[in-house]
Amino acid sequence: MDIFDAVDHATRTGPASVYLLHGSEIGLFDWFCDELVRNHRASSVLRFDYQEDGFEPAELELCSYSLFGERPLVYVRNVAAFVPEGRSGPDADRLAAYLERPVPERTLVLSVPSDKLDERRRVTKLAKRHAVVACPVPTRDRDAMAKLERLARSKSVAIDPEALAELWRRTGSLTLAMNEFDKLCAYADGHPIARDHVRELVPMQAEDSVFTWIDEVVQGKVAAVFEALDGLFRQGYDAFSLIALLARQIRLMAFAKGAADLERRAKELGVHPYALRTAARHAARFPERQLERLVRVLADAEWDVKRGRLAPEVALHLALMELAHASTLERKRAQ
Repeated sequence: MDIFDAVDHATRTGPASVYLLHGSEIGLFDWFCDELVRNHRASSVLRFDYQEDGFEPAELELCSYSLFGERPLVYVRNVAAFVPEGRSGPDADRLAAYLERPVPERTLVLSVPSDKLDERRRVTKLAKRHAVVACPVPTRDRDAMAKLERLARSKSVAIDPEALAELWRRTGSLTLAMNEFDKLCAYADGHPIARDHVRELVPMQAEDSVFTWIDEVVQGKVAAVFEALDGLFRQGYDAFSLIALLARQIRLMAFAKGAADLERRAKELGVHPYALRTAARHAARFPERQLERLVRVLADAEWDVKRGRLAPEVALHLALMELAHASTLERKRAQ
């Protein structure tokens, strides 16, 4: 079950007795608990850490009744009992016993920061009788944008669609994007968050700056490419690693060229679908024969460096000029 579907279902029918949240988007775990409190009768959230507290304190809270009628939602994070590396023991046994007979009219939320659960464990099998909610990092930009828009709306964050797209491009994670909301709202000072706000305040990841640089290379933006080299070197990238990254991108473009099903091709190659979609977009600007030649150019550059025939910096500059020349030719043909 998707976490947003789980919130919608709870809004319509009331919260379930037990939820197990798992995945890499750990920022959604607290958001889920807050949404349940906001939309239902729970007065607050009591938070425990399984690694530090075990399950006993949460169990005592779930089995206790307040004289004032308060029924806080109980949230236990980092429940290692559901993953292969987690150890069994009294706490896992307590949790399993509770999952067999949860307290009526109370809600327990368990979370584990892992995309995969250990299906062989008894606690996992018992949890599957209840609501198991997956929180992976979105693989499709369209899905990510829809989810990020909903998160912003739930937090009363006004943000332009272009700013939202830029925020996703720079973070690549719903959790990281959510962490930027407060800072961006304060900077926007009551106005909708604009794309320029995101560019000014949200830093690009090191990988993202390399991705942007590669993007400029295949588009033939010669001046921008060479101006950015010093910055990449300061980030710790050397000339040979940049040659390897370029070679990988050109190979992806060749693989993506003419592919009927990019999602399936991405699985076959073991790459992220977004990376292959981007490669396909760039590959559309080059004929297949030109891409084959560029693959050979980058392969020769790597080989020349490994054999000591060329210094890495010289090989990189020659490869960049070849790529820029190829891009310029295709631009002229298109005109």
